[in-house]
Amino acid sequence: MDHYSSLRKLIEDDIDCHFFDSIESTSSYLTKVPYSKRTQLCVTREQTMGKGQHGRGWASQKDGSILFSLRKCFNIDTNLNGLSLVIGMAIIKSIEEECQLEGLKIKWPNDVYYGINKLAGILMENNIHKEAQYVVIGVGVNYQLDQKINIDIPWTDLAQILKKLPSFDTLTAAFIKNILAMTKDFESKGLSTLLSEWNDYDMLKGVKIRSKDSKEIFEGEVDGITEHGALRISTTEGVKEVYSSIHIEYI
Repeated sequence: MDHYSSLRKLIEDDIDCHFFDSIESTSSYLTKVPYSKRTQLCVTREQTMGKGQHGRGWASQKDGSILFSLRKCFNIDTNLNGLSLVIGMAIIKSIEEECQLEGLKIKWPNDVYYGINKLAGILMENNIHKEAQYVVIGVGVNYQLDQKINIDIPWTDLAQILKKLPSFDTLTAAFIKNILAMTKDFESKGLSTLLSEWNDYDMLKGVKIRSKDSKEIFEGEVDGITEHGALRISTTEGVKEVYSSIHIEYI
């Protein structure tokens, strides 16, 4: 806990906080603690079994990445489609503000990139409990990793991008603050705020893809997102919508 004393002072008092030096997974931890209408936060210096999208792992090293998960309660009627894009934008806005860095993009539906390299990932897990929706939002942002780390996709970290690294705690607190503020806006306005500036942060605009969904196979070009966060694909047969990245491949 001593390691996190300065971070705790930067976080709002109405959040239940859990801090660890090492843990299997911050998201897995939050799925096991009792439910609460209060936002719950789990932060760790290291994950030994970090989780990525579609069952993949998330590699990390102690203090090499900013790693945390939030479990937030939403009204049962809230449409959560596109929430991962809001989280991605919150991460970008935090880095822009704290690091004066431009050029970050969102790779639909849940990754933040700098150039062709992945900087941050988001994992969403939700379920319903007593007429409310609970979403565990897992965040991993590469901060200062050993170059020998085994990651199977092109990646980067803030240490490679910036001349001067921001405070670990200050940046972590900024992520949490912006995520909470932007998810609150999402609850009342949906994706309207994000849609107003999506073109500036869309990594896939104009990219050609092929749908692998057995129900409907087609090829086309990415043309933004819908008001519910689906990927819009312009095809010879009109506009198609894709809701999961597992159903597409790039061509």
